[in-house]
Amino acid sequence: MKRFFIFILCILSFEIIAQQKEEIKTYQLPVIEIISKREIPFVDKYSYGTDYSSSILNKNGFSLVRRGLNFTQDLYVEGFKRGDIKVVIDGEQYHNACPNRMDAPSTRLNLIDMESVELTKSASLLNSGIYGKVEYRRAKLDEAFRIKALANGNFGAQNDYDASISAAAKYSNLTLRYSSGNPYENGEGKTFKDLYGYKDNFRYSYLNASFRQEISEHEIEFGGIFTQAKDISFPYLQMDERNSKVFGGYFSYKKNKFYFNFTDHLMNNGLRSNYSNMQMETDAKNFTAGLTGNFYEFIYRNWNADNFISMPMMGHFVSNKLMPNVDQFSLNLSTDYSVNKFQTYLKGGIQYFRYKDESRNDFYKELYSDASNKRFFVSAGLLGTYSTQLADDFIITTTAEIATDAPEAEQLFIAVKRLMTNPDWSGNPTLNQPVKGGLRTSFSYKLIGVELFGNYVANYVETVKKMKTMKPSMTYENINALIAGTNIIFKYEWLESNFSFLWGENYDNKKPLAEIAPLSVYTTIRLPEFSGLKLILNHRYENSQTRINEDLKEFKTAAWNSIGLGVEYSIDYLTFNFQANNVLNHNYKRYLSYSRSPFSAGMPVYEPGRSFSLTISLNKSF
Repeated sequence: MKRFFIFILCILSFEIIAQQKEEIKTYQLPVIEIISKREIPFVDKYSYGTDYSSSILNKNGFSLVRRGLNFTQDLYVEGFKRGDIKVVIDGEQYHNACPNRMDAPSTRLNLIDMESVELTKSASLLNSGIYGKVEYRRAKLDEAFRIKALANGNFGAQNDYDASISAAAKYSNLTLRYSSGNPYENGEGKTFKDLYGYKDNFRYSYLNASFRQEISEHEIEFGGIFTQAKDISFPYLQMDERNSKVFGGYFSYKKNKFYFNFTDHLMNNGLRSNYSNMQMETDAKNFTAGLTGNFYEFIYRNWNADNFISMPMMGHFVSNKLMPNVDQFSLNLSTDYSVNKFQTYLKGGIQYFRYKDESRNDFYKELYSDASNKRFFVSAGLLGTYSTQLADDFIITTTAEIATDAPEAEQLFIAVKRLMTNPDWSGNPTLNQPVKGGLRTSFSYKLIGVELFGNYVANYVETVKKMKTMKPSMTYENINALIAGTNIIFKYEWLESNFSFLWGENYDNKKPLAEIAPLSVYTTIRLPEFSGLKLILNHRYENSQTRINEDLKEFKTAAWNSIGLGVEYSIDYLTFNFQANNVLNHNYKRYLSYSRSPFSAGMPVYEPGRSFSLTISLNKSF
């Protein structure tokens, strides 16, 4: 009966869909209620607070999970994560080469080249995962000669810098971004070396370079990108990102585009103090190519990863085809239809997976005797939305969706044999595909918007432990899960407050679902401009989390608060922005800041202590 009432509550839920324009975001009309489009003003291209892009991905159920120093964050949306949410740039998908998503694309792009971002909570559109997508849109090219530049430096608990420049003229554009710094300190002044077993506090670097060219009279555009990341510390995991390179390019004609990207990713534990006793390394490569247009997408992906684990002092060594040369083919078509206040979106397609290195057959069959190296899945999504305006200031929208998608490639085919009695890590080639049914109803009235939602996921993929003949293994199985929650926003002139709450349950055993974020509140006060100065005060609060999944060694976390201050001043084409983050120097870690495992709790990653940043931006047309 309790579950029934929760389900009914979700049917009566609410969401913000008013068309409003403000400095940070623009919500579209309720005819596409499920899509929230946020323009990115130039001075807000970066937020150098406790997580990058926080001015974009910090409300309405969206957030970033810190897993180490800068460039380690990954996306989290209303209880869904990883491949459930695709990160897309103008229709181009970027897959991770690291099975643990060290190279997640959430924050690894040059925002100086982006104009807007669309946040979509639906699987019924192209390029979407089972819960949606985050799609960045590049700025339009034109004839004007324009220089944009951003330079940022952090000091205090954080010690790093980041600089970007973009030059555009005659329908062409060239951008460059470079960042470097040391790992931050927590609120107690402890470094990564003190907290996480590093040999030293190693300096990281990140480079991003891209170009674009448009031939406007023929509706042709093409471009290329190169990125490189070195020594990105990931205390969230047992290895660190030592060297990752991404090469990519695209060619578009009218509304049709061909694109590709190749990632060469190397991770090991060479920065850790235990390296002399145990050595671990993974060399992973991912190639993605795609064709996409207004109503179609075809994607080919090849993923190959080699791993070794060694204990030199004891003479133990094991090598693994961690991702055994996996191919993935995806074809999807989409359409939409509207009648008055009712609109539907429909996506359908197929996915084919195979691994070509059949030497891993016996490894999978230790747990799954009927494992196959080939799998077919169906991709489908049907979304219906109805919106009506009952009064000048009162709008109601209701949406319902049913969708299904394939499990992630690593959930199917990852294969890691560990030394001695340490548990193996095995994919499950027999997984069924998840099927999600979602309900979402919303209203906005004057100063307040409220949203409640519910998602029932059959065949939700959960991490579990299983016994082999001689040793245990971490693997994946299907369960049924329910995730429900609410997002509330309150706005009044200079004040904006965002409230998010989630509740998740394993519907099979009636236990809490893993990785469900606790209640959080994010409040911003933007005082009226005075003598050219803009003053900003923000407050973040995250409640304690006591509903935990003990089977995955989750542990309870305490509530925390963080206060930030900002001052902004503009003169002509220059803008100066000074921020103080975690002003009270609280020492805290977030509930999602550690890796889940049925054998050992992950190492929690603390947030930075008190830090200060200065950003100088230039935006000039000639």
